[in-house]
Amino acid sequence: MPLPIILGIGAAIAEKFAQYDASVAMWDMNEKGLQEMERKLAGYRVKAKGYKVNITDYDEVQELGQQVIKDFGKVDILINCAGGGRDIALSLRELDHDKWSKLVDLNLTSAFNCTKAVIENMIDNNYGKIVNFSSVAGLRGGGLLGKAGYAAAKAGIVGFSKAIAKECAQYGIYCNTIAPALHVTPLIQANLNTGQIEAVKDNFLLKKAGDPEKLAELVAFLASDDASYITASLYTVDGGYSYH
Repeated sequence: MPLPIILGIGAAIAEKFAQYDASVAMWDMNEKGLQEMERKLAGYRVKAKGYKVNITDYDEVQELGQQVIKDFGKVDILINCAGGGRDIALSLRELDHDKWSKLVDLNLTSAFNCTKAVIENMIDNNYGKIVNFSSVAGLRGGGLLGKAGYAAAKAGIVGFSKAIAKECAQYGIYCNTIAPALHVTPLIQANLNTGQIEAVKDNFLLKKAGDPEKLAELVAFLASDDASYITASLYTVDGGYSYH
């Protein structure tokens, strides 16, 4: 049972899993967006339910995790793909403690919160697939858009994922990381105009942005039995941006 977190790339992942006949629980602050996704996924004849939640609130997430397990019976797959924040482009000198904390909470602590909410259920079932989203910014000390706070949080995702893979392999739990660059989603289109998107794309070897649907295929692969010998791995999906 996949558990995509946050709409955008998460929406593409949720639909991809529904295409593969998986039940889907979606967590997001955007209640209207969740309702729209529920209606969309209803066409696939799978169980799909949206839950409004602040994934940076530990207690709220733990409570909701138990509700999801009650509603769906168990959690087989967890996808932590929260990311962004209004201050991702601020440099170290521009950040204050409050803005730093919010970036870390959304881009790193949220993954801890959501993983804690389901990990005991996975251990009890001796099975689990976890895919966490980092960013090329976390590998390069910042990217074309994300700077100090965002880069630090997304770098933390890489270490967190490897630790989960190491600590939980004995329980049949796998954990891998995806580090994407620009993928054109409604959120990106709402924040960048066409000229800005083209300028970003020019920095990639392939001179194009990523396709969320193809990214979702990679997530589905890592969550499948075809990836039964892959854990603690990092996949960069960035059009060659981090080649050096």
